[in-house]
Amino acid sequence: MEIKKISEGVNFCFHRTNRFKTSVISVNIICPLDEKSSERALLCYLLARTNKAYPDITSMNRKLASLYGAVISPKVSKVGESQVITLSLVSVEDRFSLDGKAISEDGLRILMDCIFAPDITPDGFKKENTEREKRLLMEKIESEKDEKRIYALNRMIEEMCCDESYSIHKYGSKERIAELTGKEIFDEWKKLLTTCPVQINAVGGFDMEKIESITASYFNNLQRKKEDIIEVRTEFLTESYDTKTVTEKQSVKQGKLVIGFRAGMTFDFDNYPAVRLMTAIFGGGTFSKLFMNVREKMSLCYYCAARLVAAKGLITVESGVETENAEKALEAIRNELDEVRKGNFTDETLENAKKSLIDSFNSVEDSVLGIEAFMHSQCLSGTFRTPEEYSELLRNVSREEIIVAANMVTEDTVFILESEKEDEE
Repeated sequence: MEIKKISEGVNFCFHRTNRFKTSVISVNIICPLDEKSSERALLCYLLARTNKAYPDITSMNRKLASLYGAVISPKVSKVGESQVITLSLVSVEDRFSLDGKAISEDGLRILMDCIFAPDITPDGFKKENTEREKRLLMEKIESEKDEKRIYALNRMIEEMCCDESYSIHKYGSKERIAELTGKEIFDEWKKLLTTCPVQINAVGGFDMEKIESITASYFNNLQRKKEDIIEVRTEFLTESYDTKTVTEKQSVKQGKLVIGFRAGMTFDFDNYPAVRLMTAIFGGGTFSKLFMNVREKMSLCYYCAARLVAAKGLITVESGVETENAEKALEAIRNELDEVRKGNFTDETLENAKKSLIDSFNSVEDSVLGIEAFMHSQCLSGTFRTPEEYSELLRNVSREEIIVAANMVTEDTVFILESEKEDEE
């Protein structure tokens, strides 16, 4: 994997490989997570559907089908206190075309035209397209509320980070989306093209120099200026000063218990290998304390797992529980974290944690999408690291470093989604 600057605020990250039959190119625009997040989320989906040359979905799909079924996909993600809007192209490798056609180059130009030459009018994005995407995006937000595991995690984050940008949903709000106009989205499109950092990821066996040249030409035409490029930062709180508990009741079959911890990190790679291993030992797999003890031995929950959000310095624990077991499960989870703090975990557990995480990094190169996803995770990293480098760092973490990392963790917020079943009876 290599990375280079191709325009002001634009990095080109590529991995040349002939192992796969498909290739992927993605354009990741890194924006602050703020009051304009709804505009940018909606913009992402509008850009992916059509462009000036192919102004309706039918003509766009027909053109992509002629490129051996190439696909352009939108994605909106939250990385720390950044909103990353991504348009990606997946296509068959050039060497498999029957007529020697440069599929990747044709597809890339369509992708870049979606971003730089969208189908717009003097008044902005067309009303019919805007209203269609507004409806679909609001349905996405509503579907997350119906998926209670996602809902409970989002609610915990809202409460835990209520005074931080991280509390903002990656799609913004349903209310703001409902009132947006094509003109407002158009204004945001013009702004982000010249002010937001960009990372372009390319994975495949194509001519990387050609791909780099094409992408650079689009951005260089904008005449982006260094002083105009915004710096996207994430606020890290190293500890919580008190713990708050928030309880909601809904008509659900299974209650949810979500706990948010501050990991003690000051930036995304601060003590990352030790914190990542500590989280794995605590609740990152079938070998972990939460799985072995809280779920299996004590049978207090249907699932129980911990996850590190390094880009924000948080650790979350998610659990599905019966309402009457929520307090018992909470106390048991706290006890298991205390055990890690005391160093009460076996060498076998430590080795299993290392093996599990190293295996996950080794599997990055099993697919083009896996490689691109890893590159995407590096969008905000000050120093680009390879999967091999991460694996080596994990191998060298000591038991003592894990104990130190565990003792830096502080509990912040507990969110309990209770079932109303008992009240109804």
